[in-house]
Formats: sequence, C-alpha cells, structure tokens
Amino acid sequence: MGVRQLKGFNEALLGKWCWRMLVDRDELWYRVLAVRYGEEDGRLEDGARSGSTWWTEVVKIRDVIGGGGNGWFSESVVRRVGDGEATLFWHDRWCGDVALRERFSKLFDLALNKSITVKDMFLHGWGEGGGGWQWRGRLWVWEEDLLAECMLLLSDVSLQPLSYDVWQWLLDPSGGYSVRGVYVMLTSQENPQVLQNTKLIWHKQIPLNVSIFAWRLLRDHLPTKSNLASRGVIDTEAYQCVSSCAQVEDARHLFLLCPCLGSLWPLVRSWMVSMVLTMLKFLITLFSLLIIQVVRNPGDPFFSLYGFLQFGCYGIKEMLDYLNRNNAL
Repeated sequence: MGVRQLKGFNEALLGKWCWRMLVDRDELWYRVLAVRYGEEDGRLEDGARSGSTWWTEVVKIRDVIGGGGNGWFSESVVRRVGDGEATLFWHDRWCGDVALRERFSKLFDLALNKSITVKDMFLHGWGEGGGGWQWRGRLWVWEEDLLAECMLLLSDVSLQPLSYDVWQWLLDPSGGYSVRGVYVMLTSQENPQVLQNTKLIWHKQIPLNVSIFAWRLLRDHLPTKSNLASRGVIDTEAYQCVSSCAQVEDARHLFLLCPCLGSLWPLVRSWMVSMVLTMLKFLITLFSLLIIQVVRNPGDPFFSLYGFLQFGCYGIKEMLDYLNRNNAL
C-alpha cells in the first residue's frame, strides 16, 4: 500500500460529501442535515458556530471559507441544464464560470424572486422587456447596462424540454466525482488547465463579448458546421470546412489545424510583436535623446522636471502619430 498525503486524501473525502449534497438530496442523511442546520434555496446552511467539526470542514470545501480547498470544488462542478426545472436561476452555476448572483450581484439584490428556477424564468421571458425581470425598484442607467450584459449572456441559452438538469464534474464528465481522481489532482504539482482558463476567461477587465466567445470556444459551443450538423440544423453531409479544405469544421480545426484559417493566428501574433517592438524602439530613442540634451544643457529650464514631463507627453503623441502613419495601430 502506498503512503498517501493525508491532507489531500482528507480533502478528497470531504469533497465527496459536497458532491453527494448535490446529487443525493433525496437520501435520509441529507434530510437529517437539513433539519439540523437548515436549508435555504436548495442549499444547506453553514450552521454558524453550532456546526460540528466535520460539518465545518465540509462547508469550508464547499464555500471556500478561510482558504479551505482553494476553490477546487466549486470550480470543478457545473450545472448542465435540460428543462431548467431543477436549476435555480440566480444561485446555481449553470451559465458561465460563476453563479449569476455573484456575476451580477447588484441585479440579484434588486430581484424580487431570488429563488426562481431557470424554467420559470425562461417561461416568463428573460429577453428585453420579459416578465421574468421583476425588481424592487426602478433601475438606474448603469444597472440597466448590467441587465443588458446579463441578457446577452442568456441569448445563446436554449432549454431541452425532454432532458433533466444534472450536475457534472468537469474533471471527469462521464464518470463523475471520484476520491481517487480528486486525490491525484490535489497532490499533483500541476493544476488542471481548465481551472486556469476559466479564471482568465471571466476576468472583470475582459469585455463580456470576449469572455462569452472564449467560454463557448473552450466548451465547443460555437456554431461550427460540426455542431450544427449534430443538432440537426444543417444536413449531416454539409460539415466540411468553409475554406474548402475537405476537413470536418469543428473548433479545433478552425482555430488550429485549418491550412487556410489556422495560418491567420501566427500572422496576428507576429503583427502584435512587431507593433510592440516598434513602440519600444521609439520610446527608447525618444528618452535617449532627452537624456543627452539634459546632460548637454543642465541649466536650461526646459529640461527641468516639468519640461521633461511635458516633452515626454509630446513625444508620446508623436509616437502615436508615427504608428498611425505606418499602419501599426
């Protein structure tokens, strides 16, 4: 028997209980915990200070409290929506990398029905002017902008009336949660790349349109011919690449393997590198000339701190004009 790292093995066992709280809610043990700690919006309460040591550690893994679990559990589980009947619109992580209550916290605070399901929200209408949007008061202009972003995020969502909502373990979508798999992940030196990518995709400084596109690309949700054919939108024989290279048009082919379209990415990268090098060369030349003039004319008031900054700002303007003239921007 190999020697296990007890901390990682213990976290993997506790994570199993977090997973069971999602998929085994009809079991007797879950009902006992619901009576003991309380339940709100389909989620067991943390129990505050009345929780046992075991329950406190489980909640730390589930809610990432005090660095517990470093967020690996919440980032590895996602809700796959079918008919939307068993998925909470605001609370469950079903659209994007985080729950809508976290991504649009201000809208969640203003919402009248915080426990509405995805199905009910869809039936009432989540488009512009839809009845699903009910607020405690009138929205300000910047809050309406948030609502527009949220509606844009939902514009690509379609429900499947004949399918059930299920929880999916991203590290093993077909097999689900396993203590062995999580233990290997926690004790390995390299973190799963999918967790790194999702953090970058939904960064607050990235425009929403870019985040949505990258999110759909990572999960193969783009309307490629392969996906459209599998959904019955186009004929199954019309799945060849638009560039007429006689290959199946999927996301991997379009962005990496296509001899025509795939060659665009190296060109974009070389253009960006060339632009950065041109800017750096111009800045180095500019400030080298400034330093030479300061050394030659130490008493000239133009080369005081104010003059130095003023000339530097003027040089930046000249640099931008230079780049525009050379089609670098």
